[in-house]
Amino acid sequence: MSLAAVAVLAPATTAGASALEHNPPRPVGISNIVGTPIPPQARPENHPRFVAQFHVEIDNSTGGAVEHVALDGTRTVLGHVQRPATGTVKADDGFWASKYSRAIDGTAGHLLATSVYVLRSKVWPEESYDPLRYDNFDPATGVRDWTTKLLNVRPDRFIGADWGNWSADTIYTDIQGGSGIFGGKSSLPTGAPLSYFDETKQAWLPIAEHFRANPDAAPPQKLRFTAYKPLVRNAAPTTLEFENWAAGDTVAGKTHDRNGGIYVGYARGEKRRIADVVQRVQGTGRFGGTEFAHIGQMDTNHPGAMTFATSPYDGFSWDENVRGGFQIVPANHVKFLSNNLNQNSFMGRPQWLIVGPIGADPKRLFDERYIIDGKTSFSPGWEAIAPVFGMYARTTFDPANLDESTYFEVSYDYGETWQLSPEFTGVHDPSTCQAANCPQNWTNIRVHLVYPEGP
Repeated sequence: MSLAAVAVLAPATTAGASALEHNPPRPVGISNIVGTPIPPQARPENHPRFVAQFHVEIDNSTGGAVEHVALDGTRTVLGHVQRPATGTVKADDGFWASKYSRAIDGTAGHLLATSVYVLRSKVWPEESYDPLRYDNFDPATGVRDWTTKLLNVRPDRFIGADWGNWSADTIYTDIQGGSGIFGGKSSLPTGAPLSYFDETKQAWLPIAEHFRANPDAAPPQKLRFTAYKPLVRNAAPTTLEFENWAAGDTVAGKTHDRNGGIYVGYARGEKRRIADVVQRVQGTGRFGGTEFAHIGQMDTNHPGAMTFATSPYDGFSWDENVRGGFQIVPANHVKFLSNNLNQNSFMGRPQWLIVGPIGADPKRLFDERYIIDGKTSFSPGWEAIAPVFGMYARTTFDPANLDESTYFEVSYDYGETWQLSPEFTGVHDPSTCQAANCPQNWTNIRVHLVYPEGP
């Protein structure tokens, strides 16, 4: 069944018919990096069949409802808007990953980053990213071909934290961080199309159509995200596994002459290598948002990162020392951030596991060039490539039911046995952490994936 046919199965709500009924989907997959092909080993996961699951509708007005809308039209109120968004904001260079992706239906507007403490959406422009434009890029003098416009949704407590300095681009809600759309069963995957209700046409339309005539327009009142479950040969992946070493690393007493693999797994037992680890994780850091996540929970997923918490749930806090976690990131992205945008991080730092294509040379991480021989330095790249950096992982977590949670576990013996994540809060690395359960002793990391329908 085609995506168009599946989308039509979603009935009209009281506000009108689905945007996909009026706009047949274009090619699936969220990567739009020009000149960087999808890694062939991951092609099935980047060209799946999609089945509509539910909508999340937001009335962008003071007191407006945030609702889970089932495909049969049943509505469940998840929370309310405390302060509506009245504008959008240009993404800064730190969120360069905002240039990499599009909605799974081929339109521009989509959930760009799903997280326990913010939902970030791209609403404009309708452009693709060309990495070749940024060869030898100097952020002080270089011209950016375009910049993403963002619309954000925040959980409770942020309206108080931003008191007097509210962001016009943010919809402030009373939903607690780590619950509902921010980590509950109504969590959304990246790539989820974002549409708005056009009062004149009485129809749901892609959000970019609202901004096409005036990119600086105020956000519309009625917004809708649509969650889809991706199916590969009628099944959705259930695990991602990372062998935590690169060529030359010694882990658990064994020295490896080849990179560790990254594997996608299915419930029926299929396990397929899709990428390589070109830098292993050996520590933890104070990553923003981990205070809203439980130990082992995925904090964030976007086209340039997958973040996991190793610290316990604390909720909103001004104290960054309650945070703890690590990130999984794609190689070209972090090279560009570090070398071209002067972040001077990631490579050689223990808090990041870096992903590259199968057969990649880890030494290339330390070649400062972004473009080599007319291609990104790691080609094919992994920016905005599923199933690691889009379309699949959700922040859903239930401490009482891990079977219905996205979480990671670790092995210290090359997958013979598995343990839940140990607790680490704050910054840790091999020089300060010598216990047997420290991250440098993890031989394997396994992420469990779920696709709840809410509410």
